[in-house]
Amino acid sequence: MDISVARDYLVIDGKPRFIFGGDFNYTRTPRRHWRDRLLKMKTAGLNTVTFYTTWAYHEPSKDSWNWSGDHDLAHFIDLIHNEGMWVIARLGPFVHGEWRNGGLPQWVIDELGPKVRTNSPEYLELTRKWYEQVLSIIVPRLITRGGPIIMVQLENELGSAGSRGDDIARGAVNPEENTKHILFYHRIVREHGVDVPIIDINKFPGKENIENLIDAKGCYITSCFGGEGEFPPLTTEKWNNHKRPLISIETMGGMFVRYFDWPPYRHTNGYQGPIVQPELIEAITYHHLAEGYNGINYYTFVDGQHPEGGAERMLPPRDMNFQAPITVVGNLRESYRIIKRIGWFLRAFQQEILRSQPNANWMSAVSYGWAHPGVESSGDLFENYHKEAEPVPDHLRHIQRVECLGRVTRGLNLSESNFAFLLNTKVQGTHWLRDIRLLTNPRGISCEVWQEYPQLIQISLPPQRNKCLPFYVKVAPGSFLEYSTAELLDRRQFDNGVQVILHAEANEMTETSLVLPHQGEIKKKEEAMVFWQSPHTLRVLSTPGPDMQIICIDNEIPIRLVLMERKLAGDVWEIISPQGMLVAASNMRLLESCFEDKKTKIRIQSNEMDFDLFLLTPLALFLKGPFITLKEEYNPKFGLYRASGTINMPCPKIDFSRKKVGKFYIWEAEIKPELLTGLRDLVLYIQYEGTSAKATLNGKLISDHAFGQYLFWEIGLSDCIGEGGLLRIEFENCRKADVLIRPIVEFEAEINWK
Repeated sequence: MDISVARDYLVIDGKPRFIFGGDFNYTRTPRRHWRDRLLKMKTAGLNTVTFYTTWAYHEPSKDSWNWSGDHDLAHFIDLIHNEGMWVIARLGPFVHGEWRNGGLPQWVIDELGPKVRTNSPEYLELTRKWYEQVLSIIVPRLITRGGPIIMVQLENELGSAGSRGDDIARGAVNPEENTKHILFYHRIVREHGVDVPIIDINKFPGKENIENLIDAKGCYITSCFGGEGEFPPLTTEKWNNHKRPLISIETMGGMFVRYFDWPPYRHTNGYQGPIVQPELIEAITYHHLAEGYNGINYYTFVDGQHPEGGAERMLPPRDMNFQAPITVVGNLRESYRIIKRIGWFLRAFQQEILRSQPNANWMSAVSYGWAHPGVESSGDLFENYHKEAEPVPDHLRHIQRVECLGRVTRGLNLSESNFAFLLNTKVQGTHWLRDIRLLTNPRGISCEVWQEYPQLIQISLPPQRNKCLPFYVKVAPGSFLEYSTAELLDRRQFDNGVQVILHAEANEMTETSLVLPHQGEIKKKEEAMVFWQSPHTLRVLSTPGPDMQIICIDNEIPIRLVLMERKLAGDVWEIISPQGMLVAASNMRLLESCFEDKKTKIRIQSNEMDFDLFLLTPLALFLKGPFITLKEEYNPKFGLYRASGTINMPCPKIDFSRKKVGKFYIWEAEIKPELLTGLRDLVLYIQYEGTSAKATLNGKLISDHAFGQYLFWEIGLSDCIGEGGLLRIEFENCRKADVLIRPIVEFEAEINWK
């Protein structure tokens, strides 16, 4: 299989590809959990996994290499390949990655001191040996040799970032020295047969002259280093100037919360933030998409625990706690559901996105409505104080432009595959935008006309909400989704037709317009207003509720339009059936399924006893599994199966004693391995009002936390319980703590198709 770099995107096996990935650092997760985390990444719609190969993890002492067990990089890459995902390998030798010394072994620091990250012959010789070791695993697994690795990265942030907590420099003062440093690694990888593109996030002159290199970006709107940032205005500047694909190798998927530094950096020894709201991640992603990015990778996607002595010294020594979409115990944050909605959309409409490009002239958006009652201004009480300009008339004060940018495709008859990105998210908060009108114009797009959208309803954007709205997206030959005020989630074959899934907020009125070859019979489930606006244009007004809106249109190729709540759209999964992959939605995690002997077996994981399950299926079925109660119903007219019930979930108890000792609030309990009987894991979910906390088992540190009431704390007992013993949780400067026991079960269910 080949890979090449086109101007706008990567081309893999002859097809344009959108890279949608997340960082999963295998060094912080035990090997037995690797596949579980990869399945959760895959079911979120990701097609790529990135990771640092960390020198200190594999050569902790000189000439003592470890590539087995939890250190088995080859096995990790092969697992990714088996799941059908690609790999971007970030080779170091310096990686930062919240590792002590930026991932450089301590013995290298002791031996070379300030010579690290320089062109010192001694340092370059050691790094050559590191590259030879890691490349022996990487090269046979390049995509050009049948493996999953599509790109590699050399070094990390040379010239722009070091490791503050451990005093590792950012590189040479002379930029030319940094160029020599990167070219040294470039020669090594080429000599060893690396023929895939290089993705680069270093700062050095001359990189534009290196062939097959992509100058990647990164984006952290808010971080612990520079305080709170803010979203810049949407612009086409990057797109207008780009010569190679726009790819972000580090889009904020969370952020670590620095609670102290050694040596001191700023005012430390106290909470410093930031807490990353999931809406910020959605807004960053839409910002990238609007500006023309065709590759987005979240850093980081999976939380974990630092190996002993591996944490950068401004972090707690054990738990990473990056606020990642997948938590340290494998649970899912709300940011996971946000990314899943985007990931499914990009997977289903990848080619449409890749064909489109940013266009600042195609669309504008204005809010004509008043903000939420009681909010008549920006919230600044002094915004008009000593204002010298002419006052704005009261009847115009509420009118404002909406942050908006479109991606369009120039077509011969219709500008197919257009998307409008509307943003109403700021770090410091926003207010309601009501009665939003979208105006498109024909400038720069052939055979388009002036048009205002929507035509029959009003669009609103609540605070901290964003939308990606489709225009003239082909759903089947001769059939178009002309526009919708709901967002696209999925498109796939259903029986002998096509199913398109959209989502919107609960109880939000949506307007959707379809252009079809001819009028046909219409069936609708739940309340919706459906009528022919013209002989070829069908209008649908509908509101998502607790059930699914389904509208079936009999045409040359039958079309099913499904509208679901935004929250439910974050809980979608796939199940294989005799007719291919079907869409399910459930609070259970339907991680994988296989079809054999006319039955589908599903591996399910859950941390909730009660469950709901929707399945969009043209075939009737019945479900079998370890359920205490199960209620099933199937609607053959609309192809919708629904089940609800309760799961057999053991609920063990832990009897904690509690005491106050000085400034510590201490919980203690004797625990035994029998607690895990019938469970995948037993999780302590903890919230407390204090400065920091740690958990030990028989005196050994198993978890720590330093963020008090700001972030929840999870401790999974399956990885540490061993033979059991005394579990001790110490809360510092704490007056209140809540420790909840949350079991996680994993089981197999079976679908019998009728």
